[in-house]
Amino acid sequence: MLSILSMLSMLANGFLEVLMPGNFIYLAGGIVLGLVMGAIPGLTATMAIALIVPMTYYITPTQSLIMLLAAYNAGTFGGSLSAILIATPGTPAAAATVADGFALAKQGKAVKAIKCALWASCFGCLFSSVVLVLSAQPIARYALKFGPAEYTVLMVFSLTIIASAAGRSMIKGLMGGCLGLLFGCVGMDAVYTTPRLTFGILKLSSGIDLMVMLIGALAFSELLRQVGNVRGAKDKALLPPATCKEDNQFTREDFRLSWKHWLRSSFIGCGIGALPGLGPALACWVGYDAAKRSARHPELFGKGSVEGIAGSEAANNAVCGANMIPLLSLGVPGDTGAAVLIGAFLVQGLTPGPLIFAESPQTVYNVYAGLILCNIMLFIVVMLTYRLFAGIARLESTLIYPVVCVFCLVGVYALNRSLTDVWLMLFFAVVGFVLSRLEFPIVTMLIGFILSPIFERNARRALQLSFGEYRVFFGSPLCWFFWAITVISVVTIVWGKRKNRNLQDGL
Repeated sequence: MLSILSMLSMLANGFLEVLMPGNFIYLAGGIVLGLVMGAIPGLTATMAIALIVPMTYYITPTQSLIMLLAAYNAGTFGGSLSAILIATPGTPAAAATVADGFALAKQGKAVKAIKCALWASCFGCLFSSVVLVLSAQPIARYALKFGPAEYTVLMVFSLTIIASAAGRSMIKGLMGGCLGLLFGCVGMDAVYTTPRLTFGILKLSSGIDLMVMLIGALAFSELLRQVGNVRGAKDKALLPPATCKEDNQFTREDFRLSWKHWLRSSFIGCGIGALPGLGPALACWVGYDAAKRSARHPELFGKGSVEGIAGSEAANNAVCGANMIPLLSLGVPGDTGAAVLIGAFLVQGLTPGPLIFAESPQTVYNVYAGLILCNIMLFIVVMLTYRLFAGIARLESTLIYPVVCVFCLVGVYALNRSLTDVWLMLFFAVVGFVLSRLEFPIVTMLIGFILSPIFERNARRALQLSFGEYRVFFGSPLCWFFWAITVISVVTIVWGKRKNRNLQDGL
């Protein structure tokens, strides 16, 4: 009982500390910077943190960490703004939001889509923040049980998302997924350190950047498709205005449809965030897929479903709080953003890991309080500025398209200051354009690409440790658990596809 009272006391002190004017300014500044950089394609939440770190050398640990976490959280949400308004995910974590978010925007419901994403994002991150406060150490200890074999079987389960996202043609969906897996093999072999599929291009030895593929396959390919529709000197606005009051509101019906997906995807995001190396880019697709499977009308997904936005946005933002679990308890980053945060801790003389709870407990609880408060502040900031973002997207398309083109080119170049990345982005733009013309689901290629390196790395590591014994993938209760849910997932997908086909034949 005393430990609980002590925890609540330190958390209360953390709230008071963060709300002091000198600290609150840094929290608000981090939110604004993260929101802007997350909304610009190519300037990810991780890049926002990296750019802010040098500014934190001469401020207190609390000010530094709450500013960085606010930028990380706001940057993760900011990617959904460009995903909804211009079909361009500002961050990889917003890739799954494009389909339904942009579809709603094209129906004159851009503001509704933004509000749906905002509610889901804030709920997901608040949920994971509470989980972080209550169970950081127990979850971290459980995550230690995950070895290469368990990660491999988990990736096999994750690959079933490809079948779910395949759309009408399972064959085309699987072909797209295999294409993504192939692109994920480009680069230096992790074991033998020999280049694969690089065609003599030195830059490709480090692999293909996920953001380069996302901007090319989703954003620039959409730009190519839309430019073909432009007629004359002027064209209609990219997004139409709302036709009624409800188009600009997050209604009770939207809440009724969304809240279950918020809870489910928040659990998913927490689980993925607590496992090092996965991150929000995977969580958004898993959350979206779970929402689609459980929805009463999955056929509406991709056509403007608030449930799709709820599923993906709650999951990817739940990772923001959950990936602090392995970082604080084990000193292991949950994703690239958390890896940059480790540097910020070290700059302030703090070493993430089990000892930080004994050496600087109040700083840890200040971080908890800052993570919770930044969601409330993010909600307020976005509610005050969403009309500005939506208004920009309603400009004439002859003005929007050149700006989007510049953002794509500059954003990709800014990632690594490499013209090779720009050429790669243009290559994937053509690939995405051709795939869309042939009615291949582009998302299956993206899912395959995201999972490919994680799957390969852990599968090979497991086989090396077991001296080539494939029984290692059936050697623990966790492996059997993931195999079981994989089989259930495949059966559910096949049954659902057959049911939809029978309904369509009946019509």
